[in-house]
Amino acid sequence: MSITLDLPPKVEALLRQRAASTGQDISQMALALLTLGLSLDEQDFFEALKGIQRGLDDFDRGQFSSLEEFIAEQNQKYGLSLEV
Repeated sequence: MSITLDLPPKVEALLRQRAASTGQDISQMALALLTLGLSLDEQDFFEALKGIQRGLDDFDRGQFSSLEEFIAEQNQKYGLSLEV
């Protein structure tokens, strides 16, 4: 089955970037993301979308932390010992 989607430029750019950074074919990346999204129950799906949008909005405003800061925060919050 073939479906054509018109993605907003920002979403297409993110999809292309993720596919390139992981070495995946863009079609396979889109399929994986759709499969993940559709596997969530309705409430979890919409909560995930809200969280993603908040993250994108924060990033657009320059409000983000480095990977190292995030890992340190998660280690402290959950008692983990993750490393970069």
